[in-house]
Amino acid sequence: MSIARKNLEHPVLVLIIFALLAAVGIFTLKNVALGLFPDIDSPYVMVSATYANAGPESVEKTVTEILEGALISVNGLKNLYSTSTESGCSIQLEFNYGIDIESAVNDIRDKLGRVQRQLPDNVASPTIFRFNGDSKPIMRIAVRGNRSLSDIKEIAEDTISDIFEQADGVAEASVMGGKTKIVRVELDQNRLAAYGFTVSQVSSALAKQNLDLGGGKLNEGQKDYVVRTTGEFSNLEEINNTLIATVNGYDVKLSDIGNAFWGFADITRDVFINGEHGVYITITKQTDANSVSVSNNVYEKIDELKETLPSDIKLEVISDDTDSIRETISTLVDSAWQGLLLAVIVLFIFLQNVKSTIIIAISIPLSLLITLLCMSFAGITLNMMTLTGLILGVGMIVDASIVMIDNIYSYRSRGAKPKISAILGSQEMIVSVISGNLTTICVFVPFLLYMKDLGMMGQMFKGIIFTIVIALCSSLLVAIFLVPVLAGKFLPLTNRNEKPVKSKILKWFYGICTKALDAVTKVYGRLLKKALEYRAVTIMIAICLLVIAVALLPTLGMNMMPQGNDDSVTLSITLPIGTPLEDTRNVSLAMEEIVKKEVPSFDKLITTVGGGGRNANTYKSSIQITLNEKSGTAVEVQNKLRKYFTNFPGARFSFQAGTRGQMMGSDIDIALRSDDLDEALSVADKIVRVMEDISALGDISIDTEEGLPQVEIEIDRERAYSFGVDVSTVAKEINYAVNGVTSTTYRQAGKDYDVKVMYQPSDRQNIIDLETMYVNGTNGKVSLSNFAELKKGLGPVSIKRENQRRIVHITATILTSDNANLVEDAIKEGIANTFIIPDNVSVSYEGSWQDTNDQMKLYSGILIMAVILVFGVMAGTYESFKAPLINLATIPFLLIGVVFLYKVIGQPLSIMAMVGLIMLVGIVVNNGIILVDYTNLLRGRNIPMMEACYKAGVSRLRPVLMTTLTTILGMIPMCFASEGQSAMVQPIGIAVVGGLTSSTFVTLLVIPVLYSLVMKDEKKLNSRIKVEYDLLDESLEQKNEKDGE
Repeated sequence: MSIARKNLEHPVLVLIIFALLAAVGIFTLKNVALGLFPDIDSPYVMVSATYANAGPESVEKTVTEILEGALISVNGLKNLYSTSTESGCSIQLEFNYGIDIESAVNDIRDKLGRVQRQLPDNVASPTIFRFNGDSKPIMRIAVRGNRSLSDIKEIAEDTISDIFEQADGVAEASVMGGKTKIVRVELDQNRLAAYGFTVSQVSSALAKQNLDLGGGKLNEGQKDYVVRTTGEFSNLEEINNTLIATVNGYDVKLSDIGNAFWGFADITRDVFINGEHGVYITITKQTDANSVSVSNNVYEKIDELKETLPSDIKLEVISDDTDSIRETISTLVDSAWQGLLLAVIVLFIFLQNVKSTIIIAISIPLSLLITLLCMSFAGITLNMMTLTGLILGVGMIVDASIVMIDNIYSYRSRGAKPKISAILGSQEMIVSVISGNLTTICVFVPFLLYMKDLGMMGQMFKGIIFTIVIALCSSLLVAIFLVPVLAGKFLPLTNRNEKPVKSKILKWFYGICTKALDAVTKVYGRLLKKALEYRAVTIMIAICLLVIAVALLPTLGMNMMPQGNDDSVTLSITLPIGTPLEDTRNVSLAMEEIVKKEVPSFDKLITTVGGGGRNANTYKSSIQITLNEKSGTAVEVQNKLRKYFTNFPGARFSFQAGTRGQMMGSDIDIALRSDDLDEALSVADKIVRVMEDISALGDISIDTEEGLPQVEIEIDRERAYSFGVDVSTVAKEINYAVNGVTSTTYRQAGKDYDVKVMYQPSDRQNIIDLETMYVNGTNGKVSLSNFAELKKGLGPVSIKRENQRRIVHITATILTSDNANLVEDAIKEGIANTFIIPDNVSVSYEGSWQDTNDQMKLYSGILIMAVILVFGVMAGTYESFKAPLINLATIPFLLIGVVFLYKVIGQPLSIMAMVGLIMLVGIVVNNGIILVDYTNLLRGRNIPMMEACYKAGVSRLRPVLMTTLTTILGMIPMCFASEGQSAMVQPIGIAVVGGLTSSTFVTLLVIPVLYSLVMKDEKKLNSRIKVEYDLLDESLEQKNEKDGE
């Protein structure tokens, strides 16, 4: 018994099952998490170690090299990167995607344990954490109020940030900007030297005099009393009167050598919001948390805080990365429903039947709801990639239902009853639709086999693959089980003879549609006759068009990933190393004024000068410009600002990578490897000068900075030993004097404030001040000048290594549409004409072009494997090796439409376009399967070859055009989608539209010609279409009897 007949015996059961699936799908819609990109398990692990007060070269030699030597043997390691900076190092281990990171972390922990003893004594135990770019700040919230910045910062730190950290998914809420209120204890170096004191001695004395200690319990009568010594400072006067030590019978107090007063911590970072000093809170989400969900939770906390904060304190969201996610998702959702609407309109025009259109209109959203249900069960987010899969699915999932309903309707038009038509029509096409869907599904199998080799791109495409495969499977179930039930029972199709159209508007509309379709069919019939009559000419024309398309391929640009539309631009400013914060601030504010002039309609403007921490980069700053619709695109804003860079000699400007740059890396990346860092940096400077002469390049930068002004303290160890002084004591004392040391905590009104001891500013400005510093020795206090010599010098800010070898990267952005390989050739030519690269320095080009080439090779392999799998499916369907070759011959011709469309719109080819091409392999053969299968059916009825080819083409024209147009029109909105990052997946839509258009013409005209040539010697032709003609005869007899009565 056939599936169709079985379905129609239990129509209510079938309907209830699909209704329940739809209901559950609708219910789970609200639980589908939103994201810009799929959740990707990062294959990176970070190991960091701190070595207090050690320089980059010292850290490299005594810490980094030892750790690298141990970690290089970790199982599954792909690459090892390290950065040695002042006071520490970080080592990044890169593994292949798909590796068990937990196992790798255990291996790393074991390797580190073995070399722990080889590290210097004061190196903290290395820490391990899984690196995940997903764990990053997603929001910035400004805190404003009618009070001082220090008070605002205090409220932000004590109240607001704690509330935000209570929100689900928030890892950290950090306060930026403003001044931190502390008790400053500034010491006079001369007075300190006169009494022979050290900073650490003063700090220790303050700490000992500020205690609140318990002393047990006392029992008196019926009560127990807790004994507590309350010795905490109650006011600043007590701090100034603290006894430091007794010298020659005189009690030396703090006020004798310095002064304690209310003040602020030394400023290492300055923040401006829209040109004014400000305070903001950055919200960092947890690694596995969904960005949009976290953002929503933070907005809820903002609403809660509005009710509890002082009336003058206001919170304003100045940056929300999830806005771009929402915009991108919204754009793609709009593309999906617009595509669905266009598909339904096309079907109505072709079918000219309300019920048929309603059935198809039901099948599309039902298939999508089942897909979303499966996504929810699998924990897959609704992101740019999965939505792209759904948009592609809108056009493809309708194909099976169209073929089914069209065939059912053809039987109804011949007079068969609805139920019989549903059984025969669906049974006749069931193998064809299964085969067609299998060819589309099987093109994604190679992706799974190459998943590890594709790296991050493979992880990105998993969402598209899963979504399309599930969508096609669900559409197949709907077409096979639900469509016949609806067409035969609940929405029985009617023909015009049984139930003529009464509406004048519908009659008029159907008349126009019928005339148009008849005209198209008539024109196609003539073209097909000519093609069959002049078969050689037809094939030659097709081949000539293909040759032209192939010849145009090299003229198209090529890149890894298309540029999305970023909603913000971040300009990084780097001044000469050692530039004071004040000078950096002046340059940044001057550039900020230029931004206000050139981009007057910006949404938000955040300028951050310097960086936090002990080793603050006072010579660096950044300006983040949040854009809106009136601001222009990110690229336009960058071009406006670049022309002002020359106004600031000595300053280096670069734009931080947008979403595409963060994913793909730099357009140009030149790696210099050498054990001689000075030589490598010298070559890098020369290469930069060559690159600056190439107009196509911008944002040129070297990742290793040279020239960190430093004071080298050369200790005469013999003399130091004679005074009983060790190196660590010297380093600690200098650090305390210059940077200060937090000795204790001062409590006031329930709040804690740091008490920080340091030299007064006038005593820590000059290098000579360090020579008169005292340190503790075994025989008393000793001046630094007695055993050490101070020298000025320059040292590297950081030392980078890759796979245990020093490396320097020069990166740049290509400002024109030139391919990266052409720009690289220009750089190579410039280098060859300018200088000779030393033998001890190796140069390699590792930018986007190298990555693109590697990826293209992989995708070529995937394409070949997809073609082989499609051939296998069709060979099994036809039980023939010849028939599949006819359909495979149409695959190369899809290049015609793709190349010509890309040439017209002027876009470069990308990896996304390659994904579209691979998908087309499975899509374009579907129409051919229907056409060839129907031709086999006609040939099996002993119809002559030419007549069979002609009748099959004319008969299958309508379903072929319907399936093609629904897919193309379903993708059209996506081709114009440019909001947010949706432009990154736009090439897939363009490739599908172009390739499917050209391949459809080939299917309709060339396949009949090829069939007549290839299959002319076949004596027995097997069609997979099986028809129960006894049912048809029985139905027609009943109809005739009824008509006779």
